[in-house]
Amino acid sequence: MSKKVIKIAIICVVVAALIFAGYLWKQKSSSKGTAAAQKLSTAKVTKGNLEVVLKDSGTLEPMEQETINLKVDGTVKKVYFNEGDVVKEGDLLYELSNEDLAISLQKAELSLKQQQIDLQDALKQKEKAVIYAPADGVVKSVDIKVGDSVNANTVVATIQNQDKCQVKVPFLSSQTSKMKIGQKAEIMFIDPIYTIDGVVTKIDTVGTRTSYGSIYYYVTITVDGNYYVEGSDTSVEGYVITDSGKEEGMEQALIEPLDAVEVKSEISSKVNNVYIEEGQIVTKGQKLFSLDLEDINANIEKQQLSLQQAQLDLQSKRSELENLLVYAPIDGTIIEQNVREGDLIRPSTSSSSSSEPAAVIVNYSKMQVVLPVDELDINNITVGMPVNITAEAVPDKVFKGQVEKIAEQGTSQNNVSTFDVTITTDKVNELKAGMTVDVEMIIANKQDVLMLPITAIQYRNNKTYVMLASAEGDTSSSADKTANSKNVNKTSNATSTANNMVEVKTGISNDEYVEIVSGLNEGDTVLLSNAASTSTTNSQRQNEMMPMSPAPTEGPAPSGRG
Repeated sequence: MSKKVIKIAIICVVVAALIFAGYLWKQKSSSKGTAAAQKLSTAKVTKGNLEVVLKDSGTLEPMEQETINLKVDGTVKKVYFNEGDVVKEGDLLYELSNEDLAISLQKAELSLKQQQIDLQDALKQKEKAVIYAPADGVVKSVDIKVGDSVNANTVVATIQNQDKCQVKVPFLSSQTSKMKIGQKAEIMFIDPIYTIDGVVTKIDTVGTRTSYGSIYYYVTITVDGNYYVEGSDTSVEGYVITDSGKEEGMEQALIEPLDAVEVKSEISSKVNNVYIEEGQIVTKGQKLFSLDLEDINANIEKQQLSLQQAQLDLQSKRSELENLLVYAPIDGTIIEQNVREGDLIRPSTSSSSSSEPAAVIVNYSKMQVVLPVDELDINNITVGMPVNITAEAVPDKVFKGQVEKIAEQGTSQNNVSTFDVTITTDKVNELKAGMTVDVEMIIANKQDVLMLPITAIQYRNNKTYVMLASAEGDTSSSADKTANSKNVNKTSNATSTANNMVEVKTGISNDEYVEIVSGLNEGDTVLLSNAASTSTTNSQRQNEMMPMSPAPTEGPAPSGRG
């Protein structure tokens, strides 16, 4: 044989050996795959009660704790409780003394009274900006005009009363000693002779010496009616009716008009309006002038602000005085005390961040733990919801608590928001502040529902599926299955293909089980996740199915995360 023929023969033998070896490997792999398919993990759909429990841990702390800070300068006069003492809300803890503060309070009270007086004066000034007629009569003169500036007590007009007239009759002191204001009087006209009743309106107390040496005291008699004629002299006799008889005047007197009434401005301002003119008849109370209010209003506003400031000053001094007595704000135990009798307190000159509190009071009657709860679970928690509390320091014992408060504002970190939930429990001797405790709360609970192990659930295209397990060659639907065995994970001779994928609707779930709302019946057998994955892979090879997608972002709720 030639070398060439020998070489070809050798090559053929090698190829044949390789082909045989590949055949053996394929047979072995097929045998293993068949064996694996014979031992898939399954579970049955069962009915039962499903709870979703939120679990978390935190640090136990008192629900109430108050720090006592002394707010006013003074000397600690009396300390009524010591560290470790139990106090009630409203108990007097400390008494401070400060004599300067009492004096400051008195000054503030006086300042307030003065400001009230100043404001009333300013308001009265506004009322005086309008000038009214003080009496009936005729305007004899108008002494100001619009735009004039007037000072307080300046005469701005005169008014003459024309409904009455008067007579000033001279008497001797021996006569006036018998007279008094308001007595009846008479005047008698000479030509023609007739008498008119009048009244004594004035009695001079200082006499007037005449040219021939007599001293007369003039008595003014006022009569109703205008008997005065301007430009003429009318002489009359005057008489006063006293208790001892009628007294006659020493000489005749002339009829005169009543004294003109001077109208004066009571404030200094500028004239805005003049409502009268000379010769005009006016009545008492009629508006005559109005003065500018700009400066007056400005002064009123200034006085109002000063009054408000005085009120605030007084309130501040009273608060400081009240702060000399320090009371317990809550029931509790004094766990820290840093003042003693005789200590000089100067909070006004101390940094609040560096100074120690006078005391710290803690109320241990109710304890709390604050837990951050995921935003997906927060709406399943309500105030008043019962919780179970356990602690490693107190084994084999469960304490009862409840949800006291749920934060309205969440805290976000790494795109996940949490909300603080405050859990409270009554104080028991075993639980101490600072202990780490575990909290469990049932956030969902359904009775007599269909459920499966959560590992049976698969997701594809945002839908939820399970893979039915069936005996080889059995194509029965899930509705035709009957439940004849317990729901335990077990190995089975079942086989499955992608045709056994069933869409389901799920409800609540916990870490182990999920509620099946629709798509399966009690007793249906499904593959668990590892088995389903293997079966699906084999089916994909045979039927060229698309691979399963990952679980959707929004899974069944509530999830029990926390």
